[in-house]
Amino acid sequence: MDGHARELADGFDLEKLTADFYANPYPTYRALREHAPVKRLPNGCYFLTRYDDLIAAYKNTKVFSSDKKKEFLPKYGDSLLYEHHTTSLVFNDPPAHTRVRRLIMGALSPRAIAGMEPDLIALVDSLLDRIAAKERFELIEDFASAIPVEVIGNLLDVPHDEREPLRDWSLAILGALEPVIGKDAFDRGNNAVKDFLAYLETLVERRRARPGNPERDVLTRLIQGEDNGERLTAKELLHNCIFLLNAATRPRPI
Repeated sequence: MDGHARELADGFDLEKLTADFYANPYPTYRALREHAPVKRLPNGCYFLTRYDDLIAAYKNTKVFSSDKKKEFLPKYGDSLLYEHHTTSLVFNDPPAHTRVRRLIMGALSPRAIAGMEPDLIALVDSLLDRIAAKERFELIEDFASAIPVEVIGNLLDVPHDEREPLRDWSLAILGALEPVIGKDAFDRGNNAVKDFLAYLETLVERRRARPGNPERDVLTRLIQGEDNGERLTAKELLHNCIFLLNAATRPRPI
């Protein structure tokens, strides 16, 4: 078993992931933690798998960077995918990261979070009722995946009859973050950013004309900015709304 683990760790290449890894990556992660916690990949990058190492790299922004402009340019070129992933909060360093994060988290007030609870309970109850009426169901598709997009949709006050494409757009954009992608995945992701931006531009325009309650409507709060006059730029606003919806589809630290 130990020999097999060493083989998994020695042979690991993020740019050549196998079907077995996608089916069950956890034995490989375990092998890497035990035998190569700081793994030098063939492309020269390092792959960390131990919690303490990851936290140290994540928090030390003076030594380690989240900025992906240099890494993503060869992959995405001058595309909307490149614009999105280099504008959204998660792939930026301080002070830009700190400023945008402060504005977003300022909009997610405790009152706004607490106000989500009744709608969330009603959503979960309705999903469970639908599942109970079926002979067979798929836990992710019929239950888990429906919750986060609805929660963020409520926060941004996206009309219910306009939410259907949100998850597919998010999955296409996130799918383009795979280490190696083909033209089809790139095109899907790029088209998803294009369609997502077009939709959000209309949503923001409508919200500017008819603002919601900034205590409950995060989009209105983000449009209005802070009392000190600090606001997101138009590009930051749109791409970080996509980021919030993407984070609901595949949560990641901010």
